Amino acid sequence: MSTNLFDHFDEIAAHEEAGVYWTPRAPFTPHERFDLRLIPRVEAWQRSSESRKALELIEGDPLVDTVETDGEEVWLRLDSDWIERRGAAIEAGEDEGSNSDIAAGERYALNFWDANSTKALHVGHLRNLALGNALGSALEQAGGEVERRSLICDVGRSMGEAMAGVVKSGRHTPESGEKSDHFVGYCYADYVKAGRAGGISDRAEDSVARESSLHEDEADELINSVLAGDVEALELWSKTRAWVISGQRKTLSRLGVAFDKVFFESDFLPEVDELTAAGLEQGRLQKRHDGVVVYETGREELEEMPMLRSDGLATQHMRALAYWMTAPELDGTTSIQVCGSEWVSHVTCRRQLMDEFATAGTGEGAVHPRHDIFYGMVARQKRALTSSDEKALLIDDLVEWIDEQMQADPERAEVRRAYSSSDRVPSQVALGYYLMHPTAKRVDFEPEKMLLESQSLGWDLALARSRPLLNGNGNGAAAANGHDLAQDAEYRFAVVQAEMYRRFLQTAVNKLDVSSLSHYMSHLIRWHLERDRGPHVERVVQAVLDQGSRGLGFEAAR
Repeated sequence: MSTNLFDHFDEIAAHEEAGVYWTPRAPFTPHERFDLRLIPRVEAWQRSSESRKALELIEGDPLVDTVETDGEEVWLRLDSDWIERRGAAIEAGEDEGSNSDIAAGERYALNFWDANSTKALHVGHLRNLALGNALGSALEQAGGEVERRSLICDVGRSMGEAMAGVVKSGRHTPESGEKSDHFVGYCYADYVKAGRAGGISDRAEDSVARESSLHEDEADELINSVLAGDVEALELWSKTRAWVISGQRKTLSRLGVAFDKVFFESDFLPEVDELTAAGLEQGRLQKRHDGVVVYETGREELEEMPMLRSDGLATQHMRALAYWMTAPELDGTTSIQVCGSEWVSHVTCRRQLMDEFATAGTGEGAVHPRHDIFYGMVARQKRALTSSDEKALLIDDLVEWIDEQMQADPERAEVRRAYSSSDRVPSQVALGYYLMHPTAKRVDFEPEKMLLESQSLGWDLALARSRPLLNGNGNGAAAANGHDLAQDAEYRFAVVQAEMYRRFLQTAVNKLDVSSLSHYMSHLIRWHLERDRGPHVERVVQAVLDQGSRGLGFEAAR
């Protein structure tokens, strides 16, 4: 049988219109007698003729050895010959590509990262990158065609502040050995702090408030000079942007995260002009007495969206609207955006305005993105983390810290040396930490937790995948071959767990959420690490870990 075990039981349930009256579930730990528990889908199943008929169909299937009931509970033992054949195929690596039918023929445009070209990437960005990268990898493993996209903010108030900060620093280039995005980030933060007590914030409401106000300072003058085509200002703008993007790309490369297409907000300024003219003409946008162009949403959470400043500078609201209204090359795709939950109000009101424009025939047709994935803020000691804050933790610094911690600890260093891609371990640990947290909830981030067992999927995965080399490919006492192998409860458990991988990958595709897949991997790893397992159990589990490592974006697909 080439069909997945759980898909096979679905087919049985549909046979002869028996219906889905039973759902197979694998136990959390090996059972000496049974492999699966059958969960009834209707109450009082013993009095349901349909449920009993479905159970008879399951019991009579060639893959099933026995079915036994114990009160309300129903347990199933699989055929031992099937366990041996399936286990041998998994050990031989024959499952490679077996899940590529799940999303075959589907096209996805996955928008994440979406950073500012004014500073280095911090651990708040890391959560965005971890979620986007993992989802993209899962969709690809499921057979989907995924285009990873990002929209970079390179025009607006913050860009003017970064440019003004560079000028104020008196430095023409970063110092030798200084990362270029760090240099610009420090200049940006210094400029804003000099003009505002208490520092600055990356929160949505703060960044938009700064953008919508006219400051009449050097930052305003510089960004307006760029928009007016001033050659000297354009050179400074281009240089500042290039420094940041170059540095950020080095960070992304170390994380193993790549993008197929990167857009800049400045590319869509002509669309800003068109939308502004259409919105004012249709009455969807209004110009206030102070010259600020706004969208009156009628919503309590964000009653008025500033779209253009009084001097005509587009806010982030308008620049995002122009990008998504244009929706370049998104026809026929499932478009997805990953962003922080602090942008929920912005996204909700922007979608409302897009619907109004679409009703009036303005725009390219379908409203994008089709799906928004919001994640909770990242905080440290209950304080939201931003790269502009003196307490911010940059991704570069975090990965270096993880690297140093591994080098300083002999046991961790040994794990790293035994790992197949030792140079990738610090980045895997950094990315994997976020995958175990519910997406919508805030994460109280503490770096020390990243290297604790059961706290970080990335570190647990490194421990589990390095163990065969550390232990000589397994020192357990499980039987080596033949019928005896199928009598080993741990081996049977490992084979059934391997079959479950497809189910959790399907869930990730259907829900556009990798949390269930991550928790499944974590459970299997923690069980596996409890003690040494036999060599055949080891090989089955390692095959699943290989799949999961690629499906969650820790390493590239083969």
